[in-house]
Amino acid sequence: MSKPDFSKSTVETVRQLVPIDDVMFQKICEDREVCEEIISAILGEPVTVIQVVSQESIGNLQGRSVRLDCLCKLKNGVYVNVEVQKPDNDDHEARVRYNASVITANETPKSVKFRDIARVIVIYITKFDLFHDNYPIYHIDRTVRETGKVRDDGFTEIYVNAAVKKYDSDLNRNVSDLMDLFVDRERYDIEKFPCFSKRKNTFVNTEKGEIEMCEKVENLFREREKETILNLLFESVQDGAMKLTYAADKAGLSITEFKHQMQIKGYNYPTLEKKAAAARRSLAQ
Repeated sequence: MSKPDFSKSTVETVRQLVPIDDVMFQKICEDREVCEEIISAILGEPVTVIQVVSQESIGNLQGRSVRLDCLCKLKNGVYVNVEVQKPDNDDHEARVRYNASVITANETPKSVKFRDIARVIVIYITKFDLFHDNYPIYHIDRTVRETGKVRDDGFTEIYVNAAVKKYDSDLNRNVSDLMDLFVDRERYDIEKFPCFSKRKNTFVNTEKGEIEMCEKVENLFREREKETILNLLFESVQDGAMKLTYAADKAGLSITEFKHQMQIKGYNYPTLEKKAAAARRSLAQ
């Protein structure tokens, strides 16, 4: 079988990727044992992962959907969402809160009592120190202001960064060593993180791994292009500037599916007022 012919820009992009880039991270985390190593190091205790979904997309009927880098289910039933973020261009804490709420709703069966709703841990890995307090890992607790007592509501948020190195405890040392693997393309640690190192080496140093990465990058480009077009169609229908039937046909979707996707993406079907305003604009042109 001949090697696929990828564009020069795709190959150059792939050869610059490191595990903290979401596209490589998602490929690395397709391996269950790698996820176990990452989560165990950050939680400071061994865990058993029984299910892994890389790049899981979860819809939300009341607002925007979310696309998760890696969602794991542990043996004890807890869901762990591991996210990576290189640029500091978002409200990261709000993003963590939103992702956790959508996961909780999505993974909780109907009629379940509140005491039994899904327990969720979000591990948010950044290249920069989000809180600027010079720690490699931060744990956000829910506390009672008047007493200082910590309350457990089933949600845990942990922020890890690759900018700060500390070796004053086992946890800080392990997190710091793990982050080196995330940001340094040539760094490996076979002793501490054998599964992660082996998986990373596949995508950095083998032809098979490079082909897989190139395919993923090109698929991502196509998905983003398709998503951009869909969003333009959704917006046009929402504003009353395009008929639903025409937009659905352009998108290659049934009317029912098009309206469903609009709802998932947070767009609204146009009101009679918007339709009338669009008709008036059309007549005026």
